[in-house]
Amino acid sequence: MDYVNLGHTDLRVSRLCLGGMSFGSSEWMVRGGDADRIIKKAIDSGINFIDTANIYSNGESEIIIGNTIKDYRDDLVISTKGGGKLSDFYQGFNKRVIKREIDMSLKNLKTDYVDVYFMHTIFYSTDLNDLIKTLSELIDLNKTHYIGLSNFPGSLLGEFYAISDLVYNFRPVIVQNHYNAVYREDERDVIPFCYKHKISYSPFSPMAAGFLSGKYSRHGNNETARTRSYPVMKSRYFKDYDFDVLETMENIAEEKDVKVSQIALAYVISKNFIPVIGVTKPEYLDDDLEALEIKLSDDDIKRIEENYKPHNVINGTAGY
Repeated sequence: MDYVNLGHTDLRVSRLCLGGMSFGSSEWMVRGGDADRIIKKAIDSGINFIDTANIYSNGESEIIIGNTIKDYRDDLVISTKGGGKLSDFYQGFNKRVIKREIDMSLKNLKTDYVDVYFMHTIFYSTDLNDLIKTLSELIDLNKTHYIGLSNFPGSLLGEFYAISDLVYNFRPVIVQNHYNAVYREDERDVIPFCYKHKISYSPFSPMAAGFLSGKYSRHGNNETARTRSYPVMKSRYFKDYDFDVLETMENIAEEKDVKVSQIALAYVISKNFIPVIGVTKPEYLDDDLEALEIKLSDDDIKRIEENYKPHNVINGTAGY
């Protein structure tokens, strides 16, 4: 396993981040002993970066991870998220809600602190100064060491960075946004900003919620447990031009004698990003680890990217 610096810090994190969204009770998720085995296998494989969120299965993901990592805590980089909609009353970005949310997350995770606390989404109406002041207080209280941002558009990322740096003397260390071979809109502004300011970029859904897994085809039925429980998937992908990209990746996978899902992951790794991987079976983790060894040529990258068509910008809503 290779390790890289987290943003401008010298905190070392694995090139893959194990995501916690797949841990819970929905039809396609895993829990109990199966989740425990996946998390331990990831740790044994060298993955030291584990991410979750308070809204994932209403806190169940945090609890599952917390129960498993208690004997490994000092060796891990743990992140979770706040600011999502937990209920009609507990939502938003005010100090009362954010401080309550991080306390609940720490309780679920059975830890005194998280290494990174993400804001799970943001709105143009949010008072960023008030939010950033609250996050600065969380750092001072040692409830989190660093701040990350998720589902942030470029304009609000820039505004957040300026206020946090100039007024409160901290900077976000990582951005976790939607990015994969069939959705690359962050290349317009967010990714260049991250490169310029030494912010790690961590794409979630590197396999497009499974669209790039090899399970779906242009003329297939394409009904799975994933599409039934996550219907937004079909509105995000499954366009003809998305299948153009997928079929090119399938050809490259055949040429290299690997799986198309591994090409999808190798593609984002080739960008020097830290992808968040969702794992529902131990053998899927093996596939992801093997993807670290796949080298895509400049011609491979060109072939993958040449059929891309711009998409409508999709901002994650974190339950809103």
